[in-house]
Amino acid sequence: MAQTAAWFRILALAIWFGGMVALDFIEAPLRFGSGVLTRNQAVALGQLVISRWVQVELGLGIVALVCSLIAIVPRWSRWLLATLVAIVAVQAAYLAPGITRLAQGLDFVQRTPGDPRYASIRHLHTAYAVLEVVVLVGVGVLLVTIARPEAR
Repeated sequence: MAQTAAWFRILALAIWFGGMVALDFIEAPLRFGSGVLTRNQAVALGQLVISRWVQVELGLGIVALVCSLIAIVPRWSRWLLATLVAIVAVQAAYLAPGITRLAQGLDFVQRTPGDPRYASIRHLHTAYAVLEVVVLVGVGVLLVTIARPEAR
């Protein structure tokens, strides 16, 4: 049972990490830089992608955390994983919906001067992005630790 849980933990962490890398370093630059979509279309598509991805992240994090409770893993990695899942929960429950709510009806090409929603979105998006980097690094640390068992 512990070995099976360890394998599912690795799988969940790998999919989580790979999905983050694919979205952050491939999908987002293509969406905004391809010229196929207007900026407003790219923002709208990004909101859809992020709202779904954060749910997938949360699911993968919970699977990895449950498996960490069953598998034989260092205690610090359980705490790190629990912290990462908590961060994603904040992103899913507060930041992503807040960004989407504030962006409704905004034009990101021809901005309305003085509209405070742009500043609010910027603050929420910055918080989301910083936390996303923390999660990416944290999941990466967990995967490197698995790849180097002598470092446990």
